[in-house]
Amino acid sequence: MFDNIILILLNNYFGLYMKKILLSVMLVATMGTFTGCQAIEKASSAISTAISKQQEDLYNNMANTKIRDAFLYTTRDEKGTFEIHLAKPLIAANFQLKSKDRGTIFLRRDVNHEGNAQEALRRIRTNSYNSEKDLPAKYFVDQAKAQGHEVRVYKSYISGRVNAGLRQEVVEFSGATNTFDNDPVFVEYDKNGRAVAIMTRTWQTAENVGAMNVLFTNIYFARDGLTWFENTFSNTYLDGALLRVYR
Repeated sequence: MFDNIILILLNNYFGLYMKKILLSVMLVATMGTFTGCQAIEKASSAISTAISKQQEDLYNNMANTKIRDAFLYTTRDEKGTFEIHLAKPLIAANFQLKSKDRGTIFLRRDVNHEGNAQEALRRIRTNSYNSEKDLPAKYFVDQAKAQGHEVRVYKSYISGRVNAGLRQEVVEFSGATNTFDNDPVFVEYDKNGRAVAIMTRTWQTAENVGAMNVLFTNIYFARDGLTWFENTFSNTYLDGALLRVYR
């Protein structure tokens, strides 16, 4: 019975990604020397330990440690559980850590609520929110400048193409409108002129007793995405779209 419960929980919340963990948890849960409650307690402990280890491995193997350290910090509690958190000033500015992996960080922020979707979309298109001057933009630029790198900011008309080629955290659902082409694109270049990180923005306008504008900040630093960017957009095209440079 307990092994079935644990299997359902793992499949619902972690999927195939945690297959190795599932095997160890099932072993604990089915050991005859434990009562039902003991089995659940042991299984829960095993899951927590495995998730903690997975999070630590993820953090230690992120492709860009400078961006990682600018946006994230870690804690370990009295039980030794390792957790990754969004930087406290970003939390104070109402950003949330939506997801992260070895090559991406996605943030989310509820920006404004309007009476209807038309007004909410108008607020996006009139740039009532200046994403070039918000806290993620500052963090992105500051960590680049600290390394002697530069950040080139490209006009918003290229953002739809850039977002179309990179993974998005925003999802489609009934009652939502997603906007991919509204905001400037930030690209960090190293001293050799190679792209080392990209930051784009995506908006979702969700209708539910009015309409909420949600901003997704998408930060990419895996080599495959950067190579795609360099191969897709010529220097001539990017030069024509250049808005400003931070050094």
